[in-house]
Amino acid sequence: QELEHSRRQRHVERRRIKKEKEKKKKIQEKYEELKAERDVRLEERRKEKEEAAKFGEVPDSEGEESEEEPELELKDVVLSDAEDEDDDDDMEGEDDETEEEAVDRIRGEISDRYDTDMQVIAQLQNTLEDLNIPRIMIDASRKPKVVFYSLCQQLRSITDFRMSLFSQCLAVRARQANEMLARGYKQSSRFGRWDPVELEQGCAIQPYQAPGRLTYPVVFRAHTYFMSSLENRQKFMDNPLHYLKLASPPPVVPVKLAIVGPPKSGKTMLARRLERDHGIVCLSAGEAVRQFMVEFPTSNLTKEMDTHLKAGVTLPDALVVEALEAIMLSQRCQTRGYVLDGYPNTIEQVKLMTELCIIPVQIIELTLSAKEVHWRGTADRHSPDRSLPLHDSAPILDVRLSSYKRNIDVVRSHYQKEHRNWNILEGNRSKWWLNDKCAQLMNEQLKTAQHYLEKRTVGDAASIFGLCVSPDECKNRLGEFSHFCPVSLATKHELVDCSFETTMKFTAEYRARYYKLAGQKEMDMFLAEAHKYVSPTAPHMLPDSLPKYVTKAEVKQMFPKELAFRGYCPVTYVLGHKRYEALTPGSRDHVVLYDDEVFSMLDDKTMEMFLRQPWKYNRTPLPAKLPPPRVAQDVTSLPMLGYMEQAVAKAIIASMTSCSDFKPKYHTSTPTNQLCSTLDIT
Repeated sequence: QELEHSRRQRHVERRRIKKEKEKKKKIQEKYEELKAERDVRLEERRKEKEEAAKFGEVPDSEGEESEEEPELELKDVVLSDAEDEDDDDDMEGEDDETEEEAVDRIRGEISDRYDTDMQVIAQLQNTLEDLNIPRIMIDASRKPKVVFYSLCQQLRSITDFRMSLFSQCLAVRARQANEMLARGYKQSSRFGRWDPVELEQGCAIQPYQAPGRLTYPVVFRAHTYFMSSLENRQKFMDNPLHYLKLASPPPVVPVKLAIVGPPKSGKTMLARRLERDHGIVCLSAGEAVRQFMVEFPTSNLTKEMDTHLKAGVTLPDALVVEALEAIMLSQRCQTRGYVLDGYPNTIEQVKLMTELCIIPVQIIELTLSAKEVHWRGTADRHSPDRSLPLHDSAPILDVRLSSYKRNIDVVRSHYQKEHRNWNILEGNRSKWWLNDKCAQLMNEQLKTAQHYLEKRTVGDAASIFGLCVSPDECKNRLGEFSHFCPVSLATKHELVDCSFETTMKFTAEYRARYYKLAGQKEMDMFLAEAHKYVSPTAPHMLPDSLPKYVTKAEVKQMFPKELAFRGYCPVTYVLGHKRYEALTPGSRDHVVLYDDEVFSMLDDKTMEMFLRQPWKYNRTPLPAKLPPPRVAQDVTSLPMLGYMEQAVAKAIIASMTSCSDFKPKYHTSTPTNQLCSTLDIT
């Protein structure tokens, strides 16, 4: 009943609304009809006046005023009773509404509502356009999930960049940006010439900006920001406040790179590409000599090189390296860096460069087979772009290739041992892959150097892994703990020898001294709070007497020095709670010298425990009762059973165990005969 009552009320309400609409419509029609009749009457009177004026008749003004009709308004129109009754009759007749009439009525209501909503939306859109608020159009006729996804994608620019929704940036040309900076209209940002978008992506190479290279400046508030691409500029303009929260750019570190490889491996092309993309200086031995002779024509080095060249002999490596060092002092090499094209090639050149502190941080070797070398040489000789003859005939390529193979192994082993900066790339890969790989190596190198400099600036500990520190330099700059881990000594009171670690992966610098750590955990603890593990706040300092492993030859040289602890292993005795059964003789292969005493250990594990905490075992007293000493006895003097026990017992036991494992079966013999056959016993 309630549902029927509510339905009835809704039906009555719809009838009332429809009746009002019909009434308004009829009033409007009657208003238009009366207005048309009034206009006709006024037009007839106007014509009558014109005809009267034509024949000289003067109309009565008072009559005209009386004949004037008042202005007709919509509110003055009233329907007659008959019309109202017709409306009531029509509405009463609608009580029995058919299905088709209901459908038509609902369609009409929906259409009217749609028209009304569209009018409101149009007015709202005009208002939003006046306020510069963007509008998003979405096709709602598709599936709901598709509409929702489209809506999320359209609103992504607003939701992701919410903080910069009301921030405005201005894209300007590079010339205009430089003029505004020069005249003081705008200021340079704290990023300088760095690209904030690339900084967020982890790029450590400063964008190369030079005449002829496009840059994309952006003015935001009172500062100017320089972008390296249009895409980066659009990202910055979409959300500038996000990039302003980034940390300041790292210090500029020059790139130090060398590319070596066999002839025709693509060294020069790769070096030139890196020079074009990143602004580093591409240097080869010949270019360095020519550039030095042009820039310093009156120097003694130029005169000496000119003498050798006029004599028609090859320049000594010492003169070439000196010229290379002088060219590397230029401003561009000191700020952007350099890449050596095909140099060094011999160990003598490496030693000369090391003496002058020319050490490439990354060395890239391009590998290429001899067949590929000759194939590329043939292709270059027949290239239509070639204008001048070069020394790349097949015999010359063979000589150059053999010389390269003869010297490169020594150079490679030297850098792998001293600096661990040798990288091998396949020369037959595409030039784009090689360029990206070199850029990745450069980026990793610069990140390591920048992180090191940042830590050094604030006085914190920093890792030296990947900085090309030689083993000799590391040894000379070791701290007060030498090769031992200060973290293990402070936390566990153990001496952990790290001298076996030659890669310097777990070596850190603090206060201009180097410290070796036992592992990654100790490395992280030292980098976080280095002051806790070094003097003067370290809980334990390195003792004066340190344990040392002694070989058999060194033990013989110590004769007639006797073994401490009567030759027993002190570690097993302490671990066995100092019981008589825990007294175990030590091995001659595990001897440790500590505090001018020689201790013999059972095995590698016990020797490692003694080396870490020798003070825990060296002062342990021996018990009053000791096992009987071992006396050497000739095996042949023993009775038969004793001889077999000492000589062949182990072999017999092993053979019987093997028989039980393999279970040899001979169907025609007894188990005893089977065992004898297996043991070869007659």
